[in-house]
Amino acid sequence: MGAAHKIDVSGAKGGSDKPKTPTEAPDSLRSVAMAKMLIAVGEGEFEGTPTARDIFLDNTPLQDPQGNMNFPNVKWEWRTGAVDQTYIQGIPSIANETTIGTELRSGTPWVRAITNTQLSAVRVRFAWPALQSVDSGGNINGYTIGYKVELATDGGAYQEVLNEAVSGKTTSVYERTRRIDLPRASSGWLMRITRLTANQNNNKISDIMQIAGFTEVIDAKIRYPNTALLFIEFSAEQFRSIPAVTVGCKARKWSVPSNYDPASRTYSGVWDGTFKEAYTNNPTWATLGITTNDRFGLGRRIKPWMVDKWEMYRISQYCDQMVPDGKGGMEPRFICNLNLQSKADAWSLLRDISAIYRGMTYWAQGQVFTLSDMPRATDFDFAYTRANVIDGKFTYSSASERTRYSRALVSYDNPLNNYDTDVTAVTDAKLQRRYGDNPLEISAIGCDRESEAQRRGKWALLTNSKDRAVTFRVGLDGRIPLPGYVIPIADELLAGRPVGGRISAVNGKVITLDRDTQAKPGDRLILNLPDGKCEGRTVQLVSGRQVTVTVAYSVPPERELVWALDADDLAIPLYRVVSVARPEPGVFEISAVQYDPSKFDHIDTGARLEERPISVVPITVVPAPASVDITSNYSVDQGLAISTMNISWPAVPGAVAYDVEWRKDSGNWIKLQRTGSTSVDVTGIYSGAYLARVRSVSAFEISSIWKSSNLTNLEGKVGLPPAVSFLTTTSELFGIGLKVGFPPGAEDTQRTEFWYGPANDLGAATKLTDLTYPQANYSMQALKAGAQFFFWARLVDRTGNVGPFYPVGNGVMGQASSNADPVLDLIAGQVGRTELGQDIVDEIDKIPGLQEQIDALDGLSAYDPETVYLEGDLVVVGKRIYQATQLVPVDTPPPNADYWVDVGQVLETANGLARQVEINTTSITELDGVVTAQASSLQALQSAYRDDTGEGDLADALQGYNASASFAQEVKTRASQNAAMVQRQTELAAEVGDVAGTVTDLESVVVTDREATAQAIQQIGVKIDDNSADIQTVSKAQADTDGKFSTMYSVKMQVNADGQLVAAGFGLGIEQDEEGVLRSQFLVSADRFAIVSTLAGGQVFTPFTVDNGQVFMRSAFIQDASIGVAKLTQSIQSANYVPGKTGLMINFVTGEFELNSTVGVGGRQTINNRGGKVFDENNTKRYQWGDLEA
Repeated sequence: MGAAHKIDVSGAKGGSDKPKTPTEAPDSLRSVAMAKMLIAVGEGEFEGTPTARDIFLDNTPLQDPQGNMNFPNVKWEWRTGAVDQTYIQGIPSIANETTIGTELRSGTPWVRAITNTQLSAVRVRFAWPALQSVDSGGNINGYTIGYKVELATDGGAYQEVLNEAVSGKTTSVYERTRRIDLPRASSGWLMRITRLTANQNNNKISDIMQIAGFTEVIDAKIRYPNTALLFIEFSAEQFRSIPAVTVGCKARKWSVPSNYDPASRTYSGVWDGTFKEAYTNNPTWATLGITTNDRFGLGRRIKPWMVDKWEMYRISQYCDQMVPDGKGGMEPRFICNLNLQSKADAWSLLRDISAIYRGMTYWAQGQVFTLSDMPRATDFDFAYTRANVIDGKFTYSSASERTRYSRALVSYDNPLNNYDTDVTAVTDAKLQRRYGDNPLEISAIGCDRESEAQRRGKWALLTNSKDRAVTFRVGLDGRIPLPGYVIPIADELLAGRPVGGRISAVNGKVITLDRDTQAKPGDRLILNLPDGKCEGRTVQLVSGRQVTVTVAYSVPPERELVWALDADDLAIPLYRVVSVARPEPGVFEISAVQYDPSKFDHIDTGARLEERPISVVPITVVPAPASVDITSNYSVDQGLAISTMNISWPAVPGAVAYDVEWRKDSGNWIKLQRTGSTSVDVTGIYSGAYLARVRSVSAFEISSIWKSSNLTNLEGKVGLPPAVSFLTTTSELFGIGLKVGFPPGAEDTQRTEFWYGPANDLGAATKLTDLTYPQANYSMQALKAGAQFFFWARLVDRTGNVGPFYPVGNGVMGQASSNADPVLDLIAGQVGRTELGQDIVDEIDKIPGLQEQIDALDGLSAYDPETVYLEGDLVVVGKRIYQATQLVPVDTPPPNADYWVDVGQVLETANGLARQVEINTTSITELDGVVTAQASSLQALQSAYRDDTGEGDLADALQGYNASASFAQEVKTRASQNAAMVQRQTELAAEVGDVAGTVTDLESVVVTDREATAQAIQQIGVKIDDNSADIQTVSKAQADTDGKFSTMYSVKMQVNADGQLVAAGFGLGIEQDEEGVLRSQFLVSADRFAIVSTLAGGQVFTPFTVDNGQVFMRSAFIQDASIGVAKLTQSIQSANYVPGKTGLMINFVTGEFELNSTVGVGGRQTINNRGGKVFDENNTKRYQWGDLEA
């Protein structure tokens, strides 16, 4: 073997290169958006400027109480809303942004149509939620996206206006805004935004691009006068979205009394009725502002003089009075901190604001009235008793128990909770014990104080608990009380003793009443005075019916005026008027609710409520009568024995009336009239078993249970009433007269029943009427001429027994008159009494033209510097006409604008005249307290020509114009408290010598608080010497508050030639007849009236003609005809007449009468003046009589 080899074994550690760590590039895109907001805070002008502590972003003030800024880099500016305020420099344009939020993808451009051609530019806000890319090494880098914006103007081709890219990296939302200026356009633009870089659609690249917003821009520096503005600019770094911006400030200035200090809420001296502008949160002056402001209120329809500002002044003082706030301090009673953010119904808004001071606003008698439920300067306005109420009847009512609230939940804006809505509860323990827990939810508008919300809840609960309502009807004195008035009502049925009536005599302070009373010294005597006011005076002395008062009344009372007696032990209840209606002419219905003047101190301070007694009648349930007895007696009246049932019972203490019912032999209960006595009689009873029952009624209409009598057998009349002895009918004009006869034994008849029907079938007849015995005649009216009915009659006695019908079978036939003569006479009389009939018959009454106003312009003199001119005087200077607007002193020539106004021009030569004038006048006058505003306008054009010989001024002055033409228009308007009128008259006139023509239009509208009339009249006329031809057209509509309406349209023409007047016309109208029924009519006045049609070939055809009072008809089909006298000149034949076969024919020329079979088969006969013939079905003569040779 060979030598051994040594082998070296060695090793090494395995390994690789160190891997690279991925990196992320920092964000290179970062956007900081600045929000600029211009907020229209409200209608200006506002009071003062808020501070940074008063401006809030998301309910956080810009500055804390220590002066530190909660939000850095916030800029803001304030404008109070003055008319001359400057624009805000941070807002050089008007911008309106719309949020889009749409992703922009490479394959789908985003297109927007822009139609507002007033725009100056648009701003597009782009957004990238994230922008980054990941390479193969895992590194996170930025990314680039290209995009472009194109614009097409007025439908043209797209033009590129922006091409750029976003390049960088961001992990949060990055936004950028680009402004695109818009060229001029007539119809609009199309904007197209295209993404140039394709979407990668993988998770390595975040490349979503969005159109975040779109803003329309108008470059204008707007001042926004009369609008309070807040401009605020802040960075979006501190907010995830646009924050809510709120501001606390003193709001707009209102018109307040000149003697009022809004800061201290005090009134100095006597108010003279003038106003000043100042900030106030008194709700009364907010009501006035909304009512009269013509920018945002009712000022275009309601003027300041139409508002009762004196009552509003009194209400405002009540609102400013200091009351306890429940925390040991004092505060104004009512304030209004209201932010009205949208339009609202005017009356609803006024109602909501007036609810702040427990008031109401309403329109009456041409004026706006504002009232408040508050202590009054006078205790009452007008008294009512049973003596001045129709039928002496007061109707009382109240709400159901379900609407009796015992707890109020009042919502208000709590300033301690950022003015969010909070709820405070008000409870009334007494009401809760009685009605349980019945909550009432109230929204306290304009309230930001819990104490005021508590007072509103107390008032609602207390007013709701005293809800007795009363309704009654009165005469013309119902115009005196208006809604809100307080009226005392002296109802002796409620009071339990006489407390009201009328004055019998007056002697100074001694008033004589019309009835005995329990008046005593110290009571108060209330009187309605002749001036419509109501006053009370303390009673000093009582002597019988004579009452002496301590102090004389302000106006001496008169006899027949109403009095009411108010005492400590029996007070007159007070009511507040809610509504006044007029159900019929001369009658007013008043509704009122209970009024308690002591509640106001209870609401404000918790004072105890004092209730005075208003009745001395016990209010417990009255018992039923102890017993009821039935007896009968007999009497003889005119030889007839009459049985009478007497129902009696003992008196019940506390009862003022009794209800009585009775029945016979288990029949129906028959109710008698309520009585105040303790017995009633029922006469003419029949034999049978009778039962009666009686119940008591208290003064409060509370009834007891029924008390019944024992069943009692009474002897009386036996049997049913007899049948009438006869029933006859007579024909009347548009009616049927009925007459019945009463047989022996019908003396106890109560009524006669008439029944009728169109068919002779009693089972289908209808009851016509009841006729009280012993009336025997009845007239059925308003029927058609010739109308036919069948009649039956029967008797009913006083105990309700019904007799048999007469006649037993077929009825008595009656028919209205079919004679045309009286009908035509009646219609002619009715037509003649209508306004339309009179208008057609009367001659045309020419409208007074405007020539007088035009002639007044003749002879205008040139201006004289030495003359003093009065308002309205006209002068000529050069070729211009001027009118004085006021008293013009000497040497003050036109065209001085302080004294003169240019109203027209004139050009005059020896042969011609041309003139143009336009005169306007206005005036406001006051007569007997009634303010009337008037305005008028006169516009005139005139041209004239005349022959002139040139003989100088004298000849010129004596020479009239041969030809003239003129146009004139006059417009007048007038308005007062209860009336308004507008009238326009236009006239065209031309004249050459004795030949003239005119066209006149007169339009007018007259409206009062009772009626309205609108009419339009046109007259066309020509005249040659004394001959004339005229046409008049009238359109008129009229209505009044009593429910009367009428309309009329008429055309009338007349010709007056050689002394002969011929007229024609027609008219349509609707008006009420004597019975108050609306009736339409169409009337024609003409010597000849015809319906004309044209046949083929132009031939004129008249199917119907009225000529000289006679009617001619060419052919007529009449369904039902009633003819008095018929003069026939040819024949009468049936529709199926065939000579010798079918039908009927009477020939009035030959005197022949032919009677055939109705079906053409069978016999027939003919009759003439010589005899008659009878033929069989084969036309063979079977019989002949008279002249056999015929």
